[in-house]
Amino acid sequence: MKFIKITFILMFLFVIGCATTETGSLEAARFALDKGNYTKAITEATEALNANATNYDAARILASAYLGRSGIDYLDLAEGVLDLASNDDVSSFQQIADVLPDTADVDDLRSAIETLEALDGIDATSFTDDALADCAFDSGLMQLIEHFALGVYGSDFFGTFDVTEITATDRSNVQTDLINFDNRLIAAGVDSTEDWLEEVRQTFCILEPISAADGFTLAEYQAFVGCELDDNPDTFDTASLTADIATCDDVNPENQGATVEACYSQNTSL
Repeated sequence: MKFIKITFILMFLFVIGCATTETGSLEAARFALDKGNYTKAITEATEALNANATNYDAARILASAYLGRSGIDYLDLAEGVLDLASNDDVSSFQQIADVLPDTADVDDLRSAIETLEALDGIDATSFTDDALADCAFDSGLMQLIEHFALGVYGSDFFGTFDVTEITATDRSNVQTDLINFDNRLIAAGVDSTEDWLEEVRQTFCILEPISAADGFTLAEYQAFVGCELDDNPDTFDTASLTADIATCDDVNPENQGATVEACYSQNTSL
């Protein structure tokens, strides 16, 4: 009996200790994030999430801290995304490039996304837990941002522009982003017919049918980014990247047929 009591006491103290660690680390992470101390926020939020893998507040703080440390301003990008449908004279990539900083750490952006992707239930088609829905919303918006950011920074848009610097890993992440982002945003409560969602879907809808394989190739994505970001898309040499895209007119969102345009209003999927 004495052994059982001791065991119970030790278990009780362990549970209390974990709860204390989780709460203390969460508050420390929130305070550090508010102060812009992103590395400290990452450390503390990781502690809180390790103590409780379903602490959605900790997951959101951790993802926000990674995003903050990347140098990308969440609010600026969110505003830029919402404005995408308001300017038909400038490409979507160019509009987002205009609100991105000259340099950013895309590895930290990827860590932010992976933090939220690791949560159980994040891929649900609807949510009863508002906190998990908020995580899905953040995940979808960050994936949307990454789809643009990997093209902008991968091509060194702010330096010596060269789309051939975009890597196979970049292409893979972009394709995954474009398949998942709207599913998560819609599951979190965003209207699937929002104009800005249709603007973002254009990349996938235009590129996916070009070749026989599911998704799109690295060369096709490089050519598309070139057409979106080059100062003179009329003369951008897409044919040197892929024989499947003769000129930028082939991937101009305004020049597509009814099937591709219908895709703009549908959830992206393979």
